[in-house]
Amino acid sequence: MTVAQRRKKMFKSNFDMLAPIYPLLIQQFVDDYNLDTGLAIDIGTGPGFLGIELAKITKMEIIFTDIDSDAIALANKNFIQSGTENGAQFVTANVENLPFPDNYADFIMSRGSIWFWKDSCKGLLEIERVLKPGCYAVIGGGLGRYAPETMRKRLLTSMHKELEKKNEKRPSLDEFKLMVAASGLKKFRVFTDGDVKSGKWVELNK
Repeated sequence: MTVAQRRKKMFKSNFDMLAPIYPLLIQQFVDDYNLDTGLAIDIGTGPGFLGIELAKITKMEIIFTDIDSDAIALANKNFIQSGTENGAQFVTANVENLPFPDNYADFIMSRGSIWFWKDSCKGLLEIERVLKPGCYAVIGGGLGRYAPETMRKRLLTSMHKELEKKNEKRPSLDEFKLMVAASGLKKFRVFTDGDVKSGKWVELNK
């Protein structure tokens, strides 16, 4: 099995587990930030499922970005298969050096990728640079507020087992707060999904 095939299999496995939360998380973002039109960037998009869900319920143009060109190819394929008619771009890029001008995007989101950035502070500052004044970005990981409690318990149990199997850890909420504060962002808030044991997000406002 090639590296691309293994990565594709990993994406499918993760999505099979998390598939129910993507529409709920996007609905939360749409409600919280009144999203409808403009340009959105999905950073660390992987197979593109988060951006695709945003395209399904808004008129926004979506830029799918990932450091892995194989992931971008898969996101492109999945977007075409979704049948959505929004404008879309597929860009291989490192979050620490985004190929977009200042004050460019109306909304930026990233779920689950910040844990893998080499320099999270630099990545957050790049997102702040690209974001338009008066607009928002949401970066982090979690299931969102709209996930039903039974779904939340089931998925959190599965996620914790996966992390243990891979011998991976995620920062605590306090560690996440310190990491974000160290970036030097001008306007931000850290929040959870409503339970300090689940969900760690930073909202940037410019």
